[in-house]
Amino acid sequence: MKKIIIISALALLALACQKEPYPQDSDNEYLVYTAPDKGVNFAQYVTFDIPDSLLVIGQSDKPEYSQSNNALAIIQEFRINMEKLGYIYTPSNPDADLGIQLTYMIKTERYVQYYGDPYWWLDYPGYWSPGYWGDWYGYYYPHRVTYTFSTNALVADIVDLTAEQGSGKNLEIIWSSYIGGPAGPSASYDVQRMKESIDQAFAQSSYLNKTTDQK
Repeated sequence: MKKIIIISALALLALACQKEPYPQDSDNEYLVYTAPDKGVNFAQYVTFDIPDSLLVIGQSDKPEYSQSNNALAIIQEFRINMEKLGYIYTPSNPDADLGIQLTYMIKTERYVQYYGDPYWWLDYPGYWSPGYWGDWYGYYYPHRVTYTFSTNALVADIVDLTAEQGSGKNLEIIWSSYIGGPAGPSASYDVQRMKESIDQAFAQSSYLNKTTDQK
């Protein structure tokens, strides 16, 4: 039955444009998907920022921002991977080129599809407001995204902070990732699997690498 569920999830996610699946055969591993804006040259970006808290959805009616050890471990894994790819971490820098926002969903089951109107998080007021990054009106996904959330899931977005800001301007998301799968026996176990899956998300996104020549 679990294999059927995983295959069904793969079929749903394959419908989304520009998805890059990392198939797994073990029930102990997460599924990893990444979606870039293929019109973007990532070599033009130098610096990045990432919030010091993790948005957690699923434990209450309202989103929570966590700075627990597990949350910080997930944030740090993203920061380490970005630095390995040649980007410079500039905390709380309003002039950073890129912003990374992370959302952790716990034991939820939800089918989401959006194209043009990305506000799938309307049930959770307080989700990473575009105003967090500056004078932005909203978000813009240049690619269609379809997700099935089940049990634990991590959604990551890289946003372009170099674009013009102002009234009516949308904050463009140039890379997004979904990591999810069945929950394990403990939170620490799930975090370790999540860290390994974060590494995989970057490994299958070679176009992000600034340390190699991009043509």
